[in-house]
Amino acid sequence: MRTAPTKRLMSRRHLLAGAAAFAVAVPAAALPTRYSGQIYPGTTVQGVRLNGFSRAEALVALHKHFAPYEQRAARFGYEGQYWLATLAELGGQIDYEATVDLAMNHGREDVIDRYSAFFAPDDAVVIEPIVTFSTDKARAYLETIAPAIDIEAKNARLYRKQGDIQMIDSVEGREMNRDLALAAIEKAVSRAVYDEIDLQTDTVTPEVNSEKLEPNKSDAITLIGDDVLLTYGDLEYYITAEQLAQALIIDNTSTPTIDTGRLSDRLDAIEADMYIAPQNVMLGWDDGLYVVNDDVDGLEMDRQATEELIVKLAKSATERVAELPTNVAKAAARVDNKDDLGLEGHLAYGSSSFAGSSWERATNVGVAANNASFKLVAPGELFSFNALLGPISTDMGFVSGTIINGDWTATDIGGGVCQVSTTVFRAAARAGFVFEEWHAHSWRLAFYELDGSPPGFDAAIYQPNYVGEITKDLSFYNTLDSWLLLMMVVDGETVTAHLYGKDPGWQVSFGDVWVSDPIDPGDPVEQVNNDLAPGERKFISSAQPGYQVVLPRTVLAADGTVISDGNFVSDFRARPETWEVGPQ
Repeated sequence: MRTAPTKRLMSRRHLLAGAAAFAVAVPAAALPTRYSGQIYPGTTVQGVRLNGFSRAEALVALHKHFAPYEQRAARFGYEGQYWLATLAELGGQIDYEATVDLAMNHGREDVIDRYSAFFAPDDAVVIEPIVTFSTDKARAYLETIAPAIDIEAKNARLYRKQGDIQMIDSVEGREMNRDLALAAIEKAVSRAVYDEIDLQTDTVTPEVNSEKLEPNKSDAITLIGDDVLLTYGDLEYYITAEQLAQALIIDNTSTPTIDTGRLSDRLDAIEADMYIAPQNVMLGWDDGLYVVNDDVDGLEMDRQATEELIVKLAKSATERVAELPTNVAKAAARVDNKDDLGLEGHLAYGSSSFAGSSWERATNVGVAANNASFKLVAPGELFSFNALLGPISTDMGFVSGTIINGDWTATDIGGGVCQVSTTVFRAAARAGFVFEEWHAHSWRLAFYELDGSPPGFDAAIYQPNYVGEITKDLSFYNTLDSWLLLMMVVDGETVTAHLYGKDPGWQVSFGDVWVSDPIDPGDPVEQVNNDLAPGERKFISSAQPGYQVVLPRTVLAADGTVISDGNFVSDFRARPETWEVGPQ
């Protein structure tokens, strides 16, 4: 919006008479020359006299004049609350250049105009400032003050109190009238004059008032009058009367009903509790796929049928118990679709030796290899070693073995599982997968290098036993155009991981490993063992230096594009000589 009316306070006819008389004595061309590049007499902008001002001088004068207004353009008021707004906040902007253009052009249209302007009194012509206005910005400003004015209407509602259905009356709300306020802002901004605007409000009528609710009170009482019970075998799931009351709505026909969307938290909890996950088919490879174990169906809640059943039961005063609707949950990978999984051949393998391991450690290596084997990962799915392995517990066949705990070794369920995570890591690294999570061991362990593998080519995992402990996993996304099959083989004291899928044509290469100078392990350390006699000392482990090890790897796509070009960096801590001593 642009406004720029020009008000002439003397008629051109009267000015002409004076101009003609003056022209008798002075040559016509000489009269206005003294105002070359200047604003003619009688030109003002909102009281600012611009007589004889150059363009630059006029701009300075107008900026100075309007500066206070730009910072304090309007004050809004409502019931003792006040808000001051700048011109910019209201979407207004003074076009100083265009305003000065009008002032400069005054009297320069033709000869008569020039003489009229020259003989004009000081306030003969008033130039209104040109102001642009943005409706969107003005609306945005109003929304910043609306929360202090608007009050949401409250619907009448029913609630359950000690077995009785009672009603809370509706309450009217109010809302600032944006259209009136916007019109007032536009009017004030167009004049470029500070204004005080009293804001107006409209009454907001509740959608559901007390009168509207009363005729349906009996139906509403039935809907929320008692619990609804869903059963499945020995499982019982209540939708309480309080939860039903929170889900009660009244539609435009004044009919009360249950909005099952408001029960989503409760239904989510039921669904999670009764859900039985399906199990994918377990596959092996021996010159082709073979089935190790059939897929197993799972069980899931039929969400839509359950919602419909809840509404049906709630409408009944007597029949409020029914069986939970369920569906069979089919596995994604099944015997009947195994040939559609894209498992075309061998991708890579990794192996490691656990020669010299204790019986406990060797047992855990075998259990971990068996539990993680024959597992499938869908395209785009995260390969998580911990997820494929399952819980490390005695129920899963694991026994107590030695694990790393700070500078010491300790006994815990599953010691030796990292032998298998290391083996899987080697296969996945050779296949070219990019790891989301990988952890080196705390110490450099000799048995991971027994088969000639370089240092740093291992992977630690950990499943916490206590709250606050940190999980360590080995994970990567299956970015193949097929499913990914992991198959583990234990042969004597060697464990091997094989990966199968659709070959993406990746080119994988490893650089020479870099090993730092050894880091001094320091002095021996002691730890009290109350099972030892006073003064008795028991040797636990020899000192071992620390190292930083860097193993480079590059993965190229079939077209030569770099997929991954980085290093596996292992910061192996130095381990001092350790002793256990008896109490003093």
